Amino acid sequence: MPDSDMKHRLGHVLRGTPAAGRKYARGAAYSDTDVPLVNRGSTYTAGEVSTYLQLEAAYLRRRLFAVQATARAVGNAAGSHEDDAAAGVLVDEYLRLVDVGEETEAGAHLVVVNVYPSVGNEYGNGFVHRRIKYYLEAGARVHVVVIGPETESSVYQYDGVTVITGDGSEARELLRRTTYRSVGVHFMGRYIWDQIQDDLKEQTFFCFMHGFESRRWVRTRYNYRSPDQVDAAIADTVDRQALWREVLAHPWGPVKFVFVSDWWRRASQEDMELVYPAARSEVVHNVIETKLFRYVPKDPEQRFRLLWVRSASNFNYGSDIAIEVLTKLRETAHWDRIEARIIGDGRHFGGFESAFEDDANITVERRFAAQDEIARLHRDYGVFLVPSRLDSQGVSRDEAMASGLVPVTNTVSAIPEFVDETCAVLAPGEDADAMVAGLIRLFENPELFRRMSSAAAERAERQSGPDATIRKEMRMLGITAETVDPSSEGSQA
Repeated sequence: MPDSDMKHRLGHVLRGTPAAGRKYARGAAYSDTDVPLVNRGSTYTAGEVSTYLQLEAAYLRRRLFAVQATARAVGNAAGSHEDDAAAGVLVDEYLRLVDVGEETEAGAHLVVVNVYPSVGNEYGNGFVHRRIKYYLEAGARVHVVVIGPETESSVYQYDGVTVITGDGSEARELLRRTTYRSVGVHFMGRYIWDQIQDDLKEQTFFCFMHGFESRRWVRTRYNYRSPDQVDAAIADTVDRQALWREVLAHPWGPVKFVFVSDWWRRASQEDMELVYPAARSEVVHNVIETKLFRYVPKDPEQRFRLLWVRSASNFNYGSDIAIEVLTKLRETAHWDRIEARIIGDGRHFGGFESAFEDDANITVERRFAAQDEIARLHRDYGVFLVPSRLDSQGVSRDEAMASGLVPVTNTVSAIPEFVDETCAVLAPGEDADAMVAGLIRLFENPELFRRMSSAAAERAERQSGPDATIRKEMRMLGITAETVDPSSEGSQA
């Protein structure tokens, strides 16, 4: 690669998206004496730039990790678990509710999570709840504990699942009382790790890696609007890199790191700058409830009916790309036949409202939809508009595919692991024109739409249906009759 191209790409990485880049392009710096980001490296060759970025960063991280480890050792030694006695009373109540006798406790599986659904907060890690429902249907005994620094101690029931919550004392008490068949942690961060690590010695521990918990700041650079936000994101990345090195090296660390896609397994290694050993790595996709999101053959006219049901909270989700696609479709001969429905919320959702307030064939609804409503919507539409800048899997896309919708998306991150041109309209990253061209091909070829719809449903069932995902997961965790050795179940190289 020529030096000029290398520097241009490095500059793009440092500046982020156009939204973030405009501030840097004006020469914003961290102080009066700092070199503006856009000017850094302008006198170096490409090899020199690459060398100093990598080696200086590696050196600084090593120094920082050493300081952090010393500080944590001192802090942990000085700390105390004053609330553990009170937690014991709540744990007694919890165990009575889940009807676990002392003689059967060893057969239970423990799920540790940062958030769990409740009445009024139905979207709190709903896919973890779906896992647990499958565990329970298989006859497994399951405990669920929520840990958070400001989480109040409580016990509640949600959709047949009994949950205990708190700041970590409750989790420690459960781990001390019970040798679980397995312990699965979702969205583990520094706080959760500090609460449970001392009580994992007798446990078989699995850590589920969904994406957010081990991601490098640069993958979401388009969300940052100021140098302070970039600084905070870089600091957070360094903290995560230190955390996962600690977890990986810990004598009671995970038996398996379980990734939702092979791409994310590789990407997490790059982001955290470490290697998860093959014997301790597993890829298990998030399950799609194909009984709920079931395939019903589509009428060819449904190819003109486009659906977006997705968060617009961050640029990852590509709401601006979706707006651009719909805007470009307005200039085509097919516009009068197109009907689109947009349902969602988030800080970027207003872009839909302002762009299409005068279009009678575009319905924009600022709200969230429950799973059963989404399944009903899937039956009424034929195309799922789901552009993306980053997906470690893409559960909403897989659900739509299972229902027979043809997804319109980008060939970025893990997405090519779950779709191909036989079942999806695919475009390079940021390429709205390619999406529009693919949609026009569907509009002009009803038989192509029918084939792609059927192929999408088959692909989602085969790759993300219960047989390919949750049953494999339950065998790995040892919570079904068909148990396996966790050190040998389908390891990924």
